[in-house]
Amino acid sequence: MIRAALALAVCAAAVRADEAPNPARSSPPAARVSVQEALETGVQWLIEHQNKDGSFGTSASGRPWGLSCSVPGGHQAFRTASTALCYMGLLDAGVDVPGREETARKTLAFLTEHGLVKRASGRELYNVWSHGYSLRALAQALRQKAPGADPEAIRHKARDLIKAIGVLQSTEGGFGYYDFNTKAYKPSWSTPFTTATVLIGLQEARAEGLEVPQKMIDDSVKNILLARKKDGSYLYGYYLRWRPVRGINQPKGSSLRTQACNMALYRAGHTVTKEDLRIGLGHLVQHHRFAVAGVGRPIPHESWYQVSGYFYLYGHQYAAMVLEQLDEADKERYWPKVVEFTLKCRRPDGSFWDYPVYGYHKAYGTGYALMTLARCPKPIAGKIDPAKQKPE
Repeated sequence: MIRAALALAVCAAAVRADEAPNPARSSPPAARVSVQEALETGVQWLIEHQNKDGSFGTSASGRPWGLSCSVPGGHQAFRTASTALCYMGLLDAGVDVPGREETARKTLAFLTEHGLVKRASGRELYNVWSHGYSLRALAQALRQKAPGADPEAIRHKARDLIKAIGVLQSTEGGFGYYDFNTKAYKPSWSTPFTTATVLIGLQEARAEGLEVPQKMIDDSVKNILLARKKDGSYLYGYYLRWRPVRGINQPKGSSLRTQACNMALYRAGHTVTKEDLRIGLGHLVQHHRFAVAGVGRPIPHESWYQVSGYFYLYGHQYAAMVLEQLDEADKERYWPKVVEFTLKCRRPDGSFWDYPVYGYHKAYGTGYALMTLARCPKPIAGKIDPAKQKPE
């Protein structure tokens, strides 16, 4: 009887999925602003909230419980990953805000010294995020000849990160942030979007002349391809291959994660075409109501189609990267939507966040948002009227 009642409740919830509530609406609404103003106020927030050592985010939490996070490794990983995202956001934004360049210099100095983070525990591998994003940030610093650290010191740290990433590559060929099964030195669990995140970092490092083992690249590509479905979505993890129609594996549950996977495969020259990129963006727009319904929810995967709030700004950042590969007609079509969706996470203080993670969410969220909005071509950004943005 209990199982039958639960089944009926699930069916009823599925019927009402198109009316999915959005807890983010309970947050104070931010003023509707232009892309330029959002970039300027976002950078200003980062300048005002940088830690003394150059990092961003804290272990303080505004709620009695949060994500599983071993001390100290878990928090070091969250802080370093958030800092790397903030650094890339500061560089990408390119706005004339006093203090931006000095803040970026201090951030690069922190990453060059502290970018390498130890694994938190047998089951937690949050440092896969810190390594992937730190490597990408250091590659960008080399590409732009950014001040803040000696180029050779940056290359030395990047080489250490590549070596550490190789250790974290799972027996499946990909990367994951947990290992509940073996808890072994060589992880046994992976997710394609995490693999894509790391692979993009490796690709950008290689573009700057850093040596990346080809097998590391090839195994990552194979891992993502194993999770790719014919409808353009991706399994959450290869472990769900026998449940391909589970909510999280459908386009409605995958749309935010799809962008990173498509981007990584497209850059690698494997299978994904520009038409596939357009299909992925189409899913993002078509199924937006399910994506935004997860924003602000405190429990992972509690929303429709098991969407988590921390997919949201992540997904739109990679959607912005995807749009850089497409033609002007696609940009005119999709950029206003990506901007509109990103600005839904803007807060009155100028920061952005989509999911509460201790004291890191405003930092990483603002980093993602700046990286997204800065990629919007200025002619298109200038045409987006803040008054016509849809209310939350």
